[in-house]
Amino acid sequence: MPNLPYPITDGDAEDWKRTFRIRRLLMAVLGGLIAALGLDLFLVPSGIITGGVTGISALASHITGLHTGMFVFVLNLPLLLLAFRQSAREKALIAAIGLLTFSICSIVFYPVPSVIDSKIGSAAIGGILLGTGIGIGIRYGIILDTLQMPKLSRSLTRLLNRIKLPGVQIGLNLALLTVAGLVLGWELAMYSAIACLAALEAIRISTSSFSFHLGIRINSANEDALAQAINTFLNREPEEADMEERSKFTADGNQAQSEAVSGMLYRIHLFELPRFKSIVRNLDPEAVVTYDAAS
Repeated sequence: MPNLPYPITDGDAEDWKRTFRIRRLLMAVLGGLIAALGLDLFLVPSGIITGGVTGISALASHITGLHTGMFVFVLNLPLLLLAFRQSAREKALIAAIGLLTFSICSIVFYPVPSVIDSKIGSAAIGGILLGTGIGIGIRYGIILDTLQMPKLSRSLTRLLNRIKLPGVQIGLNLALLTVAGLVLGWELAMYSAIACLAALEAIRISTSSFSFHLGIRINSANEDALAQAINTFLNREPEEADMEERSKFTADGNQAQSEAVSGMLYRIHLFELPRFKSIVRNLDPEAVVTYDAAS
């Protein structure tokens, strides 16, 4: 591999990988803890549920009397495995640690009574905490609620019969709130709707505002070497959707040239940007690089 404009040794690459690995692990634990605080200190003790798998878990806990965390883990795990079946083992492991933290903290907090007596306060605060925890996880590639993500993976999209995500979320949450109204009463269903809206808004804000990541697309005639170098030094791989698009064009001989048009899409942290640009410019000075705020 050619020398980079400023020296990057194998030790440097390993240090960067270790730093990002530790940071993602800490964010997995923090996101799981915050989500569990909102769920089991505010929502569940007040008989309030939210949307997504977490809401299903809370409703199942109310009906059966079992720990909410048990249902959170059991219901999310199959979808988590499906979402990460084509990802690196390390990413799947850290995502599982985040989900496990959420579940264990939920079990630990389960007997604790509600922190406040106000139902509307519990709905608002609990929803915000739950959504913030889930949003922190999403920002770092960790899934705490597979059906509350702003964007589902291709695998989950196929599982849901290619229904558009907004339709899935709205339909699921309406059905869940209807069942909650029949089981818990319509007053609690109203508070549950408030909690659901608060959680979704917290997820949206925590995943879209003040983003420290950029979406970077590279069009290059030397994509394989670039992908290998970026993976070696930054432990980053092209987004799954773009890799599938490229393989589709490559399989069709008549559209083989479209591969260069599609390019490779990376999601890069701002702190990684100088090193990322150095790698690209060194290996292919003619590469076309475009930037967009990462979602």
